Amino acid sequence: MINSLPKPRPIVLCPFLPSNPKRLPKRKVPMTLVAAFRCQNGGILLCADREEDDGYNKREINKIYQVHGLSDCDVFIAGAGMTGPITRACADIDEVLHKADAGLERKGVWLEHRGLVESSLKVLYKNYPENMKESGGMGLLIIVAPHAENNVPILYRTDRWMLIPESHYAAYGSGKPIADYFAGRLFEFERLEKAFMAILAAFILREAQRTASGVGLGADMVFIHEGNKSLHFAPPNAVKELESGIPNLSDAIFSYWKDHATAPEWVNK
Repeated sequence: MINSLPKPRPIVLCPFLPSNPKRLPKRKVPMTLVAAFRCQNGGILLCADREEDDGYNKREINKIYQVHGLSDCDVFIAGAGMTGPITRACADIDEVLHKADAGLERKGVWLEHRGLVESSLKVLYKNYPENMKESGGMGLLIIVAPHAENNVPILYRTDRWMLIPESHYAAYGSGKPIADYFAGRLFEFERLEKAFMAILAAFILREAQRTASGVGLGADMVFIHEGNKSLHFAPPNAVKELESGIPNLSDAIFSYWKDHATAPEWVNK
């Protein structure tokens, strides 16, 4: 008598997975690029792309905010994240710094700037926690540049309301990975004169616009106290002119490899 074929085993769902598994939502990343570089003479080059995208439309905006009219320092802010929280943060920081600058017991903003800015951001995070969590949070680059001689600008990045000092470079946004990659390999502030610093920054912005989501529509730059106490703004048309003078990445690499790269003999066998 021929034995009957074995019955198929019943399907048992894995106890560690739901019966109707869903894809985990992708982690949201602020769609922009803001970056700051320490310059050869101690100043800071602050850069930002101009694209604002709400998921339906996109438009050009200047993402570099300047706090005007302080008596003893210049302050600049650039942020990645939702426009609303960044705009509110800039306005609140502007207000608290000007109140301190105009106070009766005026000590100036420069000596107290860190505590003033952190207190302003802490109130914002406390009062609007849900807004501050949207789209991956908010990252700010803040430059405080004293008017006093023999003092160079301080570059901060934010970790929520904390100001974290950075010596040479910082970036935020969806363009940060490619900016970090090129900055890590090409950025040496001691070797780069002002013109070459601008070229490097324009190159990084261009490559980020080609590869990163939400980075585009041109860029703005400002040199803050580079070599003296002046401010040198480069609007979008000037940045575009810089980019037009930079060769394509592939052309630059292959033209160099042609005369300098070597291969072992076994490659041609």
